[in-house]
This record gives sequence, C-alpha cells and structure tokens, in this order.
Amino acid sequence: MAVRRPNIGAAGADFAFAALAFASGWAGVPLLYAALVFLGAAAIWAWTRRTALRDMTRTRLITNAALALALLAGVLGGAYWIGLAAGGHL
Repeated sequence: MAVRRPNIGAAGADFAFAALAFASGWAGVPLLYAALVFLGAAAIWAWTRRTALRDMTRTRLITNAALALALLAGVLGGAYWIGLAAGGHL
C-alpha cells in the first residue's frame, strides 16, 4: 500500500472556512450567511477530494460524504457559535 501525501491545500481550505465561520460569528452576521459559508466549504470539500471521491463505490461515496458533511457542519457550527460568544452576541 502506497503512502499518501498529505493534502495541504485541502487542509488549508478547511481551516480558512473554519476561520471564516468564526469571523462570521464574531461579527454577528445572520445565520443565513453562516449557511452560505457551509455551502462554500462543502463545495471546496468536494472539489479538493474529487479524485478520491471519483474512485469510490456509490455506497462508500454516500456514506463518506454524509459523515464528512455532518462533521463539517458540526465544526463550522461550533466555530460560528464560539465566534458569537467571543463577539458578545449571545
């Protein structure tokens, strides 16, 4: 089994969207805009992992995508909530 190289671009994009969700909470923007951050993060997630996703079977693709998007929503939601608390909007 070949050793995979870490995907620094994907990690950087994930971190950038988490920081954007935090900044959105800090600024107190409405939840609708935070949902747009999630949609952008989901699109970038699919784009940066397109080769791995393309090689998966349909069942594995659906399972992995559902888990990844649920985790992404949790992380971004948590970052938004922490930003709300840090910005004094709670």
